[in-house]
Amino acid sequence: MNWRALFKPSAKISILALLIIGVVVGVVGYFGTQQTLHATSTDEFCMSCHSNHSLKDEVLASAHGGGSAGIVVQCQDCHLPHNPVKYLVKKIIVSKDLYGYLTIDGFNTQEWLDENRKEQADLALKYFKGNDSANCQHCHSRIYENQPETMKKMAKRMHANNFKKEEDKRKTCVDCHKGVAHVYPKG
Repeated sequence: MNWRALFKPSAKISILALLIIGVVVGVVGYFGTQQTLHATSTDEFCMSCHSNHSLKDEVLASAHGGGSAGIVVQCQDCHLPHNPVKYLVKKIIVSKDLYGYLTIDGFNTQEWLDENRKEQADLALKYFKGNDSANCQHCHSRIYENQPETMKKMAKRMHANNFKKEEDKRKTCVDCHKGVAHVYPKG
């Protein structure tokens, strides 16, 4: 087949038929992609690779595991962006983790997690600092203004003082709140 044949109008299929076929393929492809992305963002999917780690238990034991508000944070709430474009980019980037799961000896063990926790925690902190803790602020949207009554006075004052600083001088959530869902290693 030569390349010119790809760009010639078809003698057998009308332009309308080609257009309809293109729309159907596009819609099926779009919704198939969306279903796959969301199916691979569930706690069940995450725990299929982290089943022998203490990560889920750590979240459940933390304030994010169903404390006084009764809300249990899901893996994707913290580990995936909420912006659709950034979400897709992050999913593409973390797809390499499947390769790691298949090739890293002993990955799905608590021993591996304990040995590599500092490195993994630092990668997570770098991600949160790089986006100004956008995932934290997605849920904690009233942290600077209209703060909840349940927030302690000291915390209100600390957040208010941080907000008064120039934007490039402000701390982000994880500068003060390390280990709020997973144990942060000492040292």
